[in-house]
Amino acid sequence: MVDALRKLLLAGLGTLDLTEEKVKAVFNDLVARGEMSEKDAKEVISSWSKRAAEQRGRLQEDVEKAVNRALSAVGIARQTEIDALKAKIDELEAKLGARVVEAAESPEPEA
Repeated sequence: MVDALRKLLLAGLGTLDLTEEKVKAVFNDLVARGEMSEKDAKEVISSWSKRAAEQRGRLQEDVEKAVNRALSAVGIARQTEIDALKAKIDELEAKLGARVVEAAESPEPEA
């Protein structure tokens, strides 16, 4: 399921990239035929590229949210959660190790 969502994201981003190239080609053709000034074409392409980048960012965020919801629904931990747990275990092991050393070094009370 996660793999399918990632493939969907890549397909969406690829479509945006392909469309951006086609838009540039169309406007470059209009400039070559004299139907539009180069300055106007650059402005339109720049504006469209900016909007495409914003859309790309929103699409990526939406897919990431969907993947996170899907992972949570199935009970799969994210890497950040696993890393946090490993850090906590390391911290607890260090504290426990220090206490074991302290206990070994301290003299035993006489009975």
